[in-house]
Amino acid sequence: MTARLTSDRGTTEIGDRAILAIACQAAADTPGIGGVHEGVPGVHRGRDGRPLGRAATDGDLASARVRISVEYPASVREVTREARRRIRDQVRAQTGLRVGPVDLDVAALRQGRRSS
Repeated sequence: MTARLTSDRGTTEIGDRAILAIACQAAADTPGIGGVHEGVPGVHRGRDGRPLGRAATDGDLASARVRISVEYPASVREVTREARRRIRDQVRAQTGLRVGPVDLDVAALRQGRRSS
């Protein structure tokens, strides 16, 4: 689908793929989050091991579902809370759309980087 934003200057159309790209980038930028990789049953590999998912628009309302991995031993609750906030903020800031449900599917826990 496509969201249409109309103003006195014209109409802007924002596709679901654009919403998804923004959501996946916002998730990837969240500390403690990684993408999904081969070897996880039922999960397809994202480009460059990045989060993947789908997005939809309904009028001026956007929603997203993103598959991620969380770096162990990070708190899944805290990391996903921050990812949802970042996704909502980025989609709203970059598109002007209202943001509805943001679902995160934690497909795996990955060994985090250890500091030496």
